Amino acid sequence: MSGLELLAGLFGGAGAAGASTVSTGTALGAIGSVVSGVGTIAAGAAQKQAADFEAAQMEQKAKEEVAASQRDAIAKRREGAILNSRAQALAAASGGGAGTDAPTIVKLMGQTAGEADYNAQTAMYGGYSRAAGLRDSAKARRASGNASLLGSVIGGFGDTAGGLYKSGIFG
Repeated sequence: MSGLELLAGLFGGAGAAGASTVSTGTALGAIGSVVSGVGTIAAGAAQKQAADFEAAQMEQKAKEEVAASQRDAIAKRREGAILNSRAQALAAASGGGAGTDAPTIVKLMGQTAGEADYNAQTAMYGGYSRAAGLRDSAKARRASGNASLLGSVIGGFGDTAGGLYKSGIFG
C-alpha cells in the first residue's frame, strides 16, 4: 500500500481506483489545511518571540537611561562644587573674606549650590521620564506580540477547520 493510499484510507477513502484518486485529493487537501494552520500558528509564535525580544531590549535601554541620568546628575553637582570652590578661592585671594563672615560670598555659593542641585534633579527627571516611556513601549510591544500569537492560533485553527470541512473529511 502506498503512502497516498494509506492517507486516503485514514481519511475514509475507498480502495477502488477512481475513489482512491478522489480520496487521495481529499487527503492531500486535508493535510494541506493542517499544514497551513500549523504555519499560521508558527508565524504568530515567531512574532510573539520577536516582540518579547524587542520589549526586553527596551527595558534594558530604560535601565541605561536611568544610569546615564544618575551619572549626569553627579556631574552637575560636581560642577557646582567646583564653581563654589573657585568662588571661595577668588574671594579669599581678594582679601575680602571667604568664610561665613562674608555674607555676599556665602549667598553666591548658596545660589550656585541650589542651581547645581536643580540641574542634577532635572537630569534625573529626564532619565526617569525616558525610562518610563521605554517601559511603556515595552509593555505595548509585549501586548502586541500576545495579540499576534492569539490571532494566529485562532486563525490557524479556523483555517484548518475550514480546509478540512471543504475537503469533505467531515462528510
